[in-house]
Amino acid sequence: MIAYKFLSAGAVGLFSRYAWPTPTADALGEWVRVDGEIKHCLNGVHACATAQLVEWLDDELWEIELESPVREADGELIAPAGRLIRRLERWDDECARAFVGQCVDNTVSLAAESLFRAGRQAEAEALTAARSGPNLELRVLQLARDLADEPASPVLFLADVARLERGGRPELADKAPTAEQGGPTPAALAANLGFVCAHIAAQLAEQESAGAYDESYAAERRRQSTWLAEKLQLEAD
Repeated sequence: MIAYKFLSAGAVGLFSRYAWPTPTADALGEWVRVDGEIKHCLNGVHACATAQLVEWLDDELWEIELESPVREADGELIAPAGRLIRRLERWDDECARAFVGQCVDNTVSLAAESLFRAGRQAEAEALTAARSGPNLELRVLQLARDLADEPASPVLFLADVARLERGGRPELADKAPTAEQGGPTPAALAANLGFVCAHIAAQLAEQESAGAYDESYAAERRRQSTWLAEKLQLEAD
């Protein structure tokens, strides 16, 4: 079975820290096998299908061959053995930044639509306009003051999103460190922002319809995975 596996730089497993044998010009990567019973998150070669790509983002994306039998658990594929076939070079820093950008764009649109439906047309228009400039974070903080006497709105999370997008941390206002200075890599930013934006989308839905969180969160993650699969020119599951 052919699937996909994200690895940290140098083909290293994010959690296992295992350095995978990579393909050469003449041969595929060596088979990696596990001993004992296959157990989700504990023992086995783990990979994913296109529908779960955004759950496992990391620096490198590899096509991997899994040996049967392949089990599925919580969105992961687990096999007794696997070998790397090729690295998918389309997933790079530029693609990770594009993923972040479309996540933020979509979340701003959802937040603006929510404000519009709540009768705050001026705030909705200002938020939409701010996305095309450098002032999204400032505009959301201004919105926070405007909404100070009302129940907390998921829209206010966009200030965190704007800070995260530039590599900063929500609790700190200082300049974001580069990856070389210990800051997040573009892939790490993509993983974080994808989750945060899905959470905001779900919170906005929950605000308007109680009980809508879970399905709205899942729908946004599916949308993100579909966008990424198309960007990487991968076949849908």
